[in-house]
Amino acid sequence: MTDYVAEATKVADEYLANVAKLQDQFVEAVEAFVKSLPELPKPAVELPAVELPVDLPKAQDVTAAGFDFAEKALAQYRVTTDKLVALVPAV
Repeated sequence: MTDYVAEATKVADEYLANVAKLQDQFVEAVEAFVKSLPELPKPAVELPAVELPVDLPKAQDVTAAGFDFAEKALAQYRVTTDKLVALVPAV
């Protein structure tokens, strides 16, 4: 591994570790905010149940599908980039 690759990997790992730490802090802040909200009052009258014409996906399913697509797209971009880099003569 070249010095550049080693240094780039080190910096990227540090960056991602810092991003993860900030994301955890953000989740904690949102959680604290949500817990501090007052409970909504109960309606004075009972509301009728409403059935939706279709089953809506869970938020987790939508998120998983989006990230699955992103992973596949990134893998495909890497394959294409590797093919292009292979065309460049070694220096």
